[in-house]
Amino acid sequence: MDETAPPTATTQPLNPGGLTDAERLLVTDLHNAVSMLGDPPPGRRYVNVFALLLDVGRLFTPRPWPGGPPPGEPGRCYVESASWAWGSPDGLAYVEGVTWTGFYPLEHAWCGSTDGLVLDPTWPDPGAAYLGVPVRPDAASALMGKHGEPLLAYGAVCREWLQTGVPGELLVDVGRRIPAELIRPTLQGL
Repeated sequence: MDETAPPTATTQPLNPGGLTDAERLLVTDLHNAVSMLGDPPPGRRYVNVFALLLDVGRLFTPRPWPGGPPPGEPGRCYVESASWAWGSPDGLAYVEGVTWTGFYPLEHAWCGSTDGLVLDPTWPDPGAAYLGVPVRPDAASALMGKHGEPLLAYGAVCREWLQTGVPGELLVDVGRRIPAELIRPTLQGL
């Protein structure tokens, strides 16, 4: 990892023994997908979204929606999560990334609480593990509104972030870092 890279959100690193089995499977799967592609093309920081997630993404602890079924409409995770995070008085982050379904990572969005818990407004049964980029809800809503697409959906925002990285001022300090020893071999070129 490039130590001169722009600052990103930080918390205490989690030791490798602290990962759940699902988190370890998710990180391993993403690591393998990145490793098969080699180095990023010239002028690009990341080879793909998975490399970006391994670098700046955070792990979040799954839990059911408090008080019953989630209020959001299934299939609209990006809009629902941005709306809930932006309208929350509790300081929720908008988080976009992947969740481990038990078989493979699935692109998804949710809200992240200040204590690193998932608040998933569209899934009644939470995923087994969540890894995503926690973004300020106002910034996420503005970018999604301007471009008409999720942040990591290979559109304009995603292409920019793959090239230059996620601007540090957009990140929210929630969730847990992936232990560095689990991701360093994949991201040595950064």
